[in-house]
Amino acid sequence: MVADTCTDIQNIANFPSFHDAELIGIEHDPGARTLELRFRRVGGDTEALRFSGVIGQRLIDFAGQNVVSRLLISPRYAFSSGEVRTWLQWINSRDDSKGTAVSEQKGDEYIQNLKAGNRVLFVLEPSCGAEMAVLCESLSLKQRIAACG
Repeated sequence: MVADTCTDIQNIANFPSFHDAELIGIEHDPGARTLELRFRRVGGDTEALRFSGVIGQRLIDFAGQNVVSRLLISPRYAFSSGEVRTWLQWINSRDDSKGTAVSEQKGDEYIQNLKAGNRVLFVLEPSCGAEMAVLCESLSLKQRIAACG
């Protein structure tokens, strides 16, 4: 028997590498404010990242092949105030309009929330295909494990 287990990323000492993993599935539930991204990692293992309490997200260029260069995830990645402001503005932008600029003070507030673990900022930098950023309340790694029987 196989079961799924979800672990908050803050509780994972050795977060697995998603370099060259392929984004193969997206499940979004706006009513529940959840988002799940499924990846096939190098070697064939499939794992998912589950976002809860989604505040905002943006995804562009999802194509036939979507390969990860790197994932930037707070607090594992120490975003600067400028990076936070840039990514939050990008999340709130569209192809035909640029989102409102985020002030330095607001960026600093977000930095404090990210460091305290009250919010998570996630950025998928692509090798090819999809680029994505998500601001949410929590992020978990969802893995498939064999259940004891």
